Amino acid sequence: MQGLLKRIWQWIQEFLGQLFGGRSPARSNASNPEEANRPLTDTDYEFLFSQLLEGIAHGWHEGRILKYFEDLGDRGKPKPWVGWLERFGEKAIASSAPNLQLAARMMRLGELAQSFRETELIGKTSYEIGRKIYSKEAESGIWEYEGPDLDEEMTTTDNSEGSPPSLGTDSPQASPEPTQTLTIEELRERLQQDETLAQQLAAQLRTESTDPQQLIDALLDQFEAEQTQDQGVNPPQTEQEWFNLGMQQANQGDLEGAIASWDKALELNPSLSQGWHNRGSALGNLGRLHEAIDSFDRAIFLNADDLQAWNSKGNALYGLEQWEGAITCWDKGLELQPNYYQGWYNRGSALEKLGKIEEAIASYRKALEIEPGFTLAQSRLHELSQ
Repeated sequence: MQGLLKRIWQWIQEFLGQLFGGRSPARSNASNPEEANRPLTDTDYEFLFSQLLEGIAHGWHEGRILKYFEDLGDRGKPKPWVGWLERFGEKAIASSAPNLQLAARMMRLGELAQSFRETELIGKTSYEIGRKIYSKEAESGIWEYEGPDLDEEMTTTDNSEGSPPSLGTDSPQASPEPTQTLTIEELRERLQQDETLAQQLAAQLRTESTDPQQLIDALLDQFEAEQTQDQGVNPPQTEQEWFNLGMQQANQGDLEGAIASWDKALELNPSLSQGWHNRGSALGNLGRLHEAIDSFDRAIFLNADDLQAWNSKGNALYGLEQWEGAITCWDKGLELQPNYYQGWYNRGSALEKLGKIEEAIASYRKALEIEPGFTLAQSRLHELSQ
């Protein structure tokens, strides 16, 4: 049920994306002054912020961030954004879900946005919130590798940010999800509180009613119809098609379905290393760490130079509190890529767990030699020096 709700909410976000024309609401409604002057709702802010963090994950620089807010026009002014960020931060900090990735990206946004006066206040607020989330949840957590999307090696039809979630973003996933997955009851409440969202969905669904329950019923009916239609398409035949289907299912939150599809791909081609790797990442997200490690081992057997597979296996071993084994994996990754600063940081985290503080400090310092602005390593060194 949770996977279904996630797919429904992603589908709603796609509606918003269509409404905004794949750009900001301000620009897409420039020809409609009344709509363009409408204040952003929290839903609008969440949608726009998810786009912004996705850009951060893909390497946006300071100027690109400034342009993003300039494109929003009056809706990109700092004061209302700071107000929303503070509300968003309260929810994120109070959340029991792990948010280390969100914390890291918000801190990175903070560092970059402070480069310009126009976005400085937004940057400071983002950094402070990210730092609070990190301090709450990551006393010595491992860093998730932000490597290239694996699906780029297999296909150009899917994205990350499209790819499956994993133990780390080393799997094809690179897109942030700061917006939460809603339950049906939460969605109903949001529609009751946000008349604009209800009107937008009613227009997309071609229904006159903006009653929340009727909108939800219409959403479920249309969603089910589209799913049925999709299933009526010719089923996958080749390893590539099964692999791509697994990517799509993972993006929709259906990790069990993704594993089943990758199993089909692997039946056709047992030497498909990306299939074993992605299968391991999905298993890891389901908490089946021992099975995940078996899959990572198969991926490594087929491609011993796969840095991402070594990193993923290290993450899984870290999750099982097998610190020595995790260090061995990250050492192997560092042999393949000595300037892999995330690996040095992960290694330091595991060494800390073993009580090898001096060695941990040396690893953190090495990470900072390679990437001086790496705030997580800076934080650990600061904590250990006190």
